[in-house]
Amino acid sequence: MRNRGRCGPFRATLDRVASRSSRFLCGALALAVAGSAYRSARTVSRTRLVVPLHRAAPGRDFPPPVTAVVPARDEAAVLDACLRGIRRQTHGGELRIVLVDDGSTDGTGDIARAHAAVDPRLAVVRVDGPPPGWTGKVHAMHTGVEHAGTSGEWLLFVDADTVPAPDLLERLLATAEAVDADLVSTPAGPPAGHSVTWPLLMPPGLQLIGENAAPDGRGRRAFAIGHCILIRRSYYEKTGGWAALAARRNEDVAIATAVRDHGGTTRVVDGLDHVTTSGMDPFARGWASFRKSFVAGAGNSVPVLVGGGLGQIALSLAAPAAVLTGVRTRTPALAGLGLLGWAAQGLAHERAARLMRANRLLAPLAPLTGALFGGVLLDGAVRALRGASTWKGRA
Repeated sequence: MRNRGRCGPFRATLDRVASRSSRFLCGALALAVAGSAYRSARTVSRTRLVVPLHRAAPGRDFPPPVTAVVPARDEAAVLDACLRGIRRQTHGGELRIVLVDDGSTDGTGDIARAHAAVDPRLAVVRVDGPPPGWTGKVHAMHTGVEHAGTSGEWLLFVDADTVPAPDLLERLLATAEAVDADLVSTPAGPPAGHSVTWPLLMPPGLQLIGENAAPDGRGRRAFAIGHCILIRRSYYEKTGGWAALAARRNEDVAIATAVRDHGGTTRVVDGLDHVTTSGMDPFARGWASFRKSFVAGAGNSVPVLVGGGLGQIALSLAAPAAVLTGVRTRTPALAGLGLLGWAAQGLAHERAARLMRANRLLAPLAPLTGALFGGVLLDGAVRALRGASTWKGRA
């Protein structure tokens, strides 16, 4: 009896500590779920800002001249389909194509020259790599524009691992005219037999990019996708062109933001049914591509990448954790909040997946796919810490 009396105050103290800890945990989870729900709502609202791809007006006279620039480094496996797609464009105006072979060690140059031999609109330029202070892709695109000279009222930048439909260019021009834009950009859709990159990484990746870059250009940064960018030459020159962004690795967002900051209008358009990319497949390549983009966006900052990765995981898993905690602690309000947060994540995942032509049926797994993408950021932090963040053999 004496021992029980002595233990009574101690047990009461433990109970109070446990109660306070439980309340703290519930409060922290509630805040995390609220933050996650806010992010999800923002994603839903921003996907609505993506502009539908317009049709070209029938009988339009004198389509504007366009110069298409294709940077390519070791793209022999995919380049033929890309160049065929560009050469088949039906926009009806003058089209000049410049393929920049960026130090390729495979058959990229041979494939490009074979196309040039039968199509006088296509020129092939070889560079052996970027000079100091330049990234490879930015230098290749700069070289392509310089080689083309002043021709082309519009400049079209197309990745070598994309395949455009014949009417893509005329639709992009029609869309730019319809929304009075100086830069339009479209993501590319998945190819046939694509990998699980699309349902697992695309929705959370798009959501995370969209948090800091807006499809209508009104966010902290303007959103653009490097797969396919059409820019009015006058605004390209106003921004200083690629030379002003020589060292940037997230060059797509950078050029769109520069156009916006110089008074231009930028828009992301939904052209995914008119251009596909193999650049995100297989899964390991998609993972590496996203990692490269986010390491670049974070400026190779290990703390930013670690904080972003852990935050992404915590916010993604907050809703299911709140549901489980609410059930275990018999706190219906917390469990209900967790379910609402989970539903919001699922809706955001569904909207992003719909836009990216990914499997929308995985929306209920949004907490898991979001946490998985946190792993991309943490992997980027490890690579940045080791100084091993490279792309196609270059730092």
